[in-house]
Amino acid sequence: MNQYGARALEHWTRYAPGRVAALEDREAFFTDLGTEIAGQVSDLAARLEASPALLLEMTRSSEQTYVKDVARRMTARRIAEEVVMNQLAWVHDPSLPLDQAREEWEQTRPSDENLIAWAERAQDSPYPVFSTAELEDKATEWALPVGFLEDLLAAEIPRQYLEAHAEMLAEAATIRFLREVR
Repeated sequence: MNQYGARALEHWTRYAPGRVAALEDREAFFTDLGTEIAGQVSDLAARLEASPALLLEMTRSSEQTYVKDVARRMTARRIAEEVVMNQLAWVHDPSLPLDQAREEWEQTRPSDENLIAWAERAQDSPYPVFSTAELEDKATEWALPVGFLEDLLAAEIPRQYLEAHAEMLAEAATIRFLREVR
């Protein structure tokens, strides 16, 4: 059993002892779960390393160093671990599986239309300049990089910009969901 399986077993034993007791072969279950988590963490970390948000942070400095590259990779790995562990291992409410919680969240979360409306209002405003703090707050709220929001505000048609970056919006939605489930 790898580190992910061991962490999941420890967590489940604490928060869902009934589920652990109901397992026929605990060792095999958590060994398989740990293997699946490790694979998904590696896949997601690779995708995140190549994500526009991390690449944008990397290119803001004209001098890319080994330390910055390692930091970017470690950040991607930690984010991937958090996302995958939340999806596959952590049990928050045994009465509501994660997929059902996500469906419920999707029905009540703020629509991406709100982001489009915000950008269009900003573009139509006679004073469309936002302070850095306002953009950072909006970026934190939506789990998007500040540069993404700046590009959205600069886009001729905000809706098309969001449609072209649907994958990033989906990742941001997952991050927001995971923030709320905790």
